[in-house]
Amino acid sequence: MDRRGVLAGGVAALGLGVGAARGAVAASVATASGQRFATPQATGIAGRLTGPALLEAFVRMRGRTDGQPAYGWLRSQRSAVIDGDVTPLCGVVAGAVQRFERLSESVFEATILEVAHYTHPQTGELLDTVAMPGTGRSVKVPAYRFGPVKARFAVALDEWEEFDTPQGGSNAAQFVPKSSVHLLRSIERAEAVGDRVTLRAHEYGRVYPDRARPPTIYYREWMVWRALAADLARAGAVSVPADYAYTALTSWRPWMQMGDIEGHTVDSGTGAKAPDWSDCPPDFLEMTRRRHPDVLDDPARALRLPPA
Repeated sequence: MDRRGVLAGGVAALGLGVGAARGAVAASVATASGQRFATPQATGIAGRLTGPALLEAFVRMRGRTDGQPAYGWLRSQRSAVIDGDVTPLCGVVAGAVQRFERLSESVFEATILEVAHYTHPQTGELLDTVAMPGTGRSVKVPAYRFGPVKARFAVALDEWEEFDTPQGGSNAAQFVPKSSVHLLRSIERAEAVGDRVTLRAHEYGRVYPDRARPPTIYYREWMVWRALAADLARAGAVSVPADYAYTALTSWRPWMQMGDIEGHTVDSGTGAKAPDWSDCPPDFLEMTRRRHPDVLDDPARALRLPPA
């Protein structure tokens, strides 16, 4: 995911390429209901989002291109999957503050601080313990606060990083051990639906005790970001309102104490970018106020300090 200079004049200033021409033909075809599947504006913009322009559009949806903090939230349902049986495990209510910096035409680097709360799947109450499917064991649910950490984004990124638990924070070892991590991140070509443009972002991480031994933990994430074509067309806009659909597959984390039981967790949820913390879900704000008040009181400072 890497692009910026091309977008300096706004998405609408980009030249129309082959992909855009193909999209324009598709937009001219009416659906059975008599309405277009996508508006000409959305189709034209989606077709022009390639290379650096695609990356910059992604950053404008997820964050900001001017280096200022951006906020976002997620609400998902997490289930445990064992031998094909899917058992609801918990809800996840999460938020993040992040700041993007352009490293080159093809790469942005984000500084990200995430907070997540695990909740009862029916009542929404904060969980202290959870009974794990497969073992029946009641395990303590750790507080999740991760970062600030650095993450690079490009249209196609394949890299290794060395992770030590102090980088993530005091509870990081409950989620990821000291390890070498192979990361793959990518953004698919933009699509037009109605008056909106969608971007599908992929992230896949495999955790190795060291690079010579087999991997132990994996994480696979899909985020489908969506923004109005009219917002993306605004020349000079460093950020656009956007929401997303979220799916993730994750191996058992250390805190789950699942031993040799084969399986994984699956998450399905939705979220959005927010202008400020105050625009995030009230239950996230209430739980974060109880556990991590500094993140709400001075998020810019929390992004600058070492992990807590």
